[in-house]
Amino acid sequence: MDLDLGGRRVLVTGSSSGIGEATATMLAAEGARVVVHGRDRARAEQVASAIGAAGVAIGALSDEASVRAVHDAAVTALGGPVEILINNAGGNAAGNSAVAPADIAPADFVANFQANALAAITLCHLAVPAMVAAKFGRIVNVSSAVAVQPNNLGADYSAAKAALNNFTVSLAGSLKGAGVTANVLTPGVIVVDGLVRFGRARFGDPEMGFEEVSRRLAEEKVFDVPPVGRFGYPRDLAMVACLLASPLSGFITGANYRVDGGQVRGLN
Repeated sequence: MDLDLGGRRVLVTGSSSGIGEATATMLAAEGARVVVHGRDRARAEQVASAIGAAGVAIGALSDEASVRAVHDAAVTALGGPVEILINNAGGNAAGNSAVAPADIAPADFVANFQANALAAITLCHLAVPAMVAAKFGRIVNVSSAVAVQPNNLGADYSAAKAALNNFTVSLAGSLKGAGVTANVLTPGVIVVDGLVRFGRARFGDPEMGFEEVSRRLAEEKVFDVPPVGRFGYPRDLAMVACLLASPLSGFITGANYRVDGGQVRGLN
């Protein structure tokens, strides 16, 4: 299916690995002009070269100045304003995935809000005016299942992702008739590099691939297996991200697209 993405200018944050890399790869295959973003220049340039990207933007998105620098680098590489913004960068910035909420320092909440909400919000602030002026734009904010179904640990990360969801719905509503959409993409447990390393160490096989790690983790019930019977792969998210990025998705906005294999037990 032709998603009508040929020549569209795209920034995918956190695209030097994992979900972001898979998304950048699919968008480039659809003919989009993609900027690969990451903190490691060598890794970002490797991905950019492999997919024929328009260029790279390097930065940690750790404060407003670094976010602006990444945005400006993307605009320069693309030769024009960002038309499609995939805010994928994030993660537990403070490493509190096993810490009870009352034991998390306030500063860690601030760090996670910057990494998982404010960086994306700032990029929207920078990119949306040009989208509105052009009467076209697509924003996809990558969240997490814990934003809508939090557990008892990692509350700083969960809260930041919940804030991103809330912002996205408000943004979508404010862009009525502008030709710009904003949606949330919510993964469940996805077999990315970090989870593969965990699986290889646990099962004593340094060569174990993504699919085998996923199968073994499911068989041994290391994590709760979603109803589809396996964990997700980056490409599962990338396919939906490409749809939401497409001009064909103009009647979809303010929505939460869960790609979690049924992990979240409830309706949006």
